[in-house]
Amino acid sequence: MDSKTLKKFIKIIILTLAISYSVDKLIFFSLNKISDKVMTGQAVGKLNQFLSVKDTSDFLVFGNSRANHHIDVGMFSESSYNIGVDGTGIAYSSTLINTLQKEKKQLILVHVDTKNFIDSTYNSQDIRSLKTKFKRNNSITEALNKSGQLSALQHFYYSMNYNGTAIGIIKNFFKPSYDYKSYNGYDPLEVSDSQESIRDIVLSKFISKTCLNNYNLNQVALKHLKSIKSFVEDSPNKTFIFITSPSYNDACTEDNEKLAAIMKDFNLTYWDFTNLYKNNKNNSFWKDPTHMSQKGAEAFSKLLQEKFKSTLN
Repeated sequence: MDSKTLKKFIKIIILTLAISYSVDKLIFFSLNKISDKVMTGQAVGKLNQFLSVKDTSDFLVFGNSRANHHIDVGMFSESSYNIGVDGTGIAYSSTLINTLQKEKKQLILVHVDTKNFIDSTYNSQDIRSLKTKFKRNNSITEALNKSGQLSALQHFYYSMNYNGTAIGIIKNFFKPSYDYKSYNGYDPLEVSDSQESIRDIVLSKFISKTCLNNYNLNQVALKHLKSIKSFVEDSPNKTFIFITSPSYNDACTEDNEKLAAIMKDFNLTYWDFTNLYKNNKNNSFWKDPTHMSQKGAEAFSKLLQEKFKSTLN
């Protein structure tokens, strides 16, 4: 290839990149305009609603599906929100906690599962659920940059961060899936009459996880817990309580003990309810071995509410 042809080739590449970059930013801007108006759905609506109420709510709950389905925030305060999201972990919670105003007086409940802390494969991949806020929210952007969970292309072509969520966002834009103004983030799990027999069979055959020989702490999870600890220390007006909600039957306690020891070392208030209902044979409390039914969640929320009152008073 002679020099003249090479120059033309380079110009074409540069022009192509410039056009693709401009198109990407146009798509990104358009999706931003749409997504910012979406307040329903797990894809972005729940996150948008949280960001809109986080600094005016008195009570907030963070965590995964076991926070989302187990804690009825309406029992604690009319000004409350449950930002528990299925499939998330400590990285997701840590990132959103760091978006809060430190001066606001709030009661903050953070649900933590021991599996995050002893799972050797955990690498904060759950933080990807926040990628639609990349380059749009400073705290979230900083956390995403540090996490290493975005590819080099996603740092350049921002619209790629809507991959996997765009359809859900557009669907909820044109047809909201619920009335978000009456929604506080809590999603109880109902068990129909036809599901009860199946649930009972599953629970009767359930065998608790095999206990490991060694419970080594995951350093990525620990890093995010340290981030929350720093935020707690800088926010004297907030009261933080960390919990692990009930499971049907957890025979392995060493991981719980390790997490409790870490919480004590960090001077964080931690309540472990993992085996709260271990000897309770009332299957109506359960949807499956790790998730409580609406009946179970309401019973647990009431117990938690009473413990809050006695402890905080």
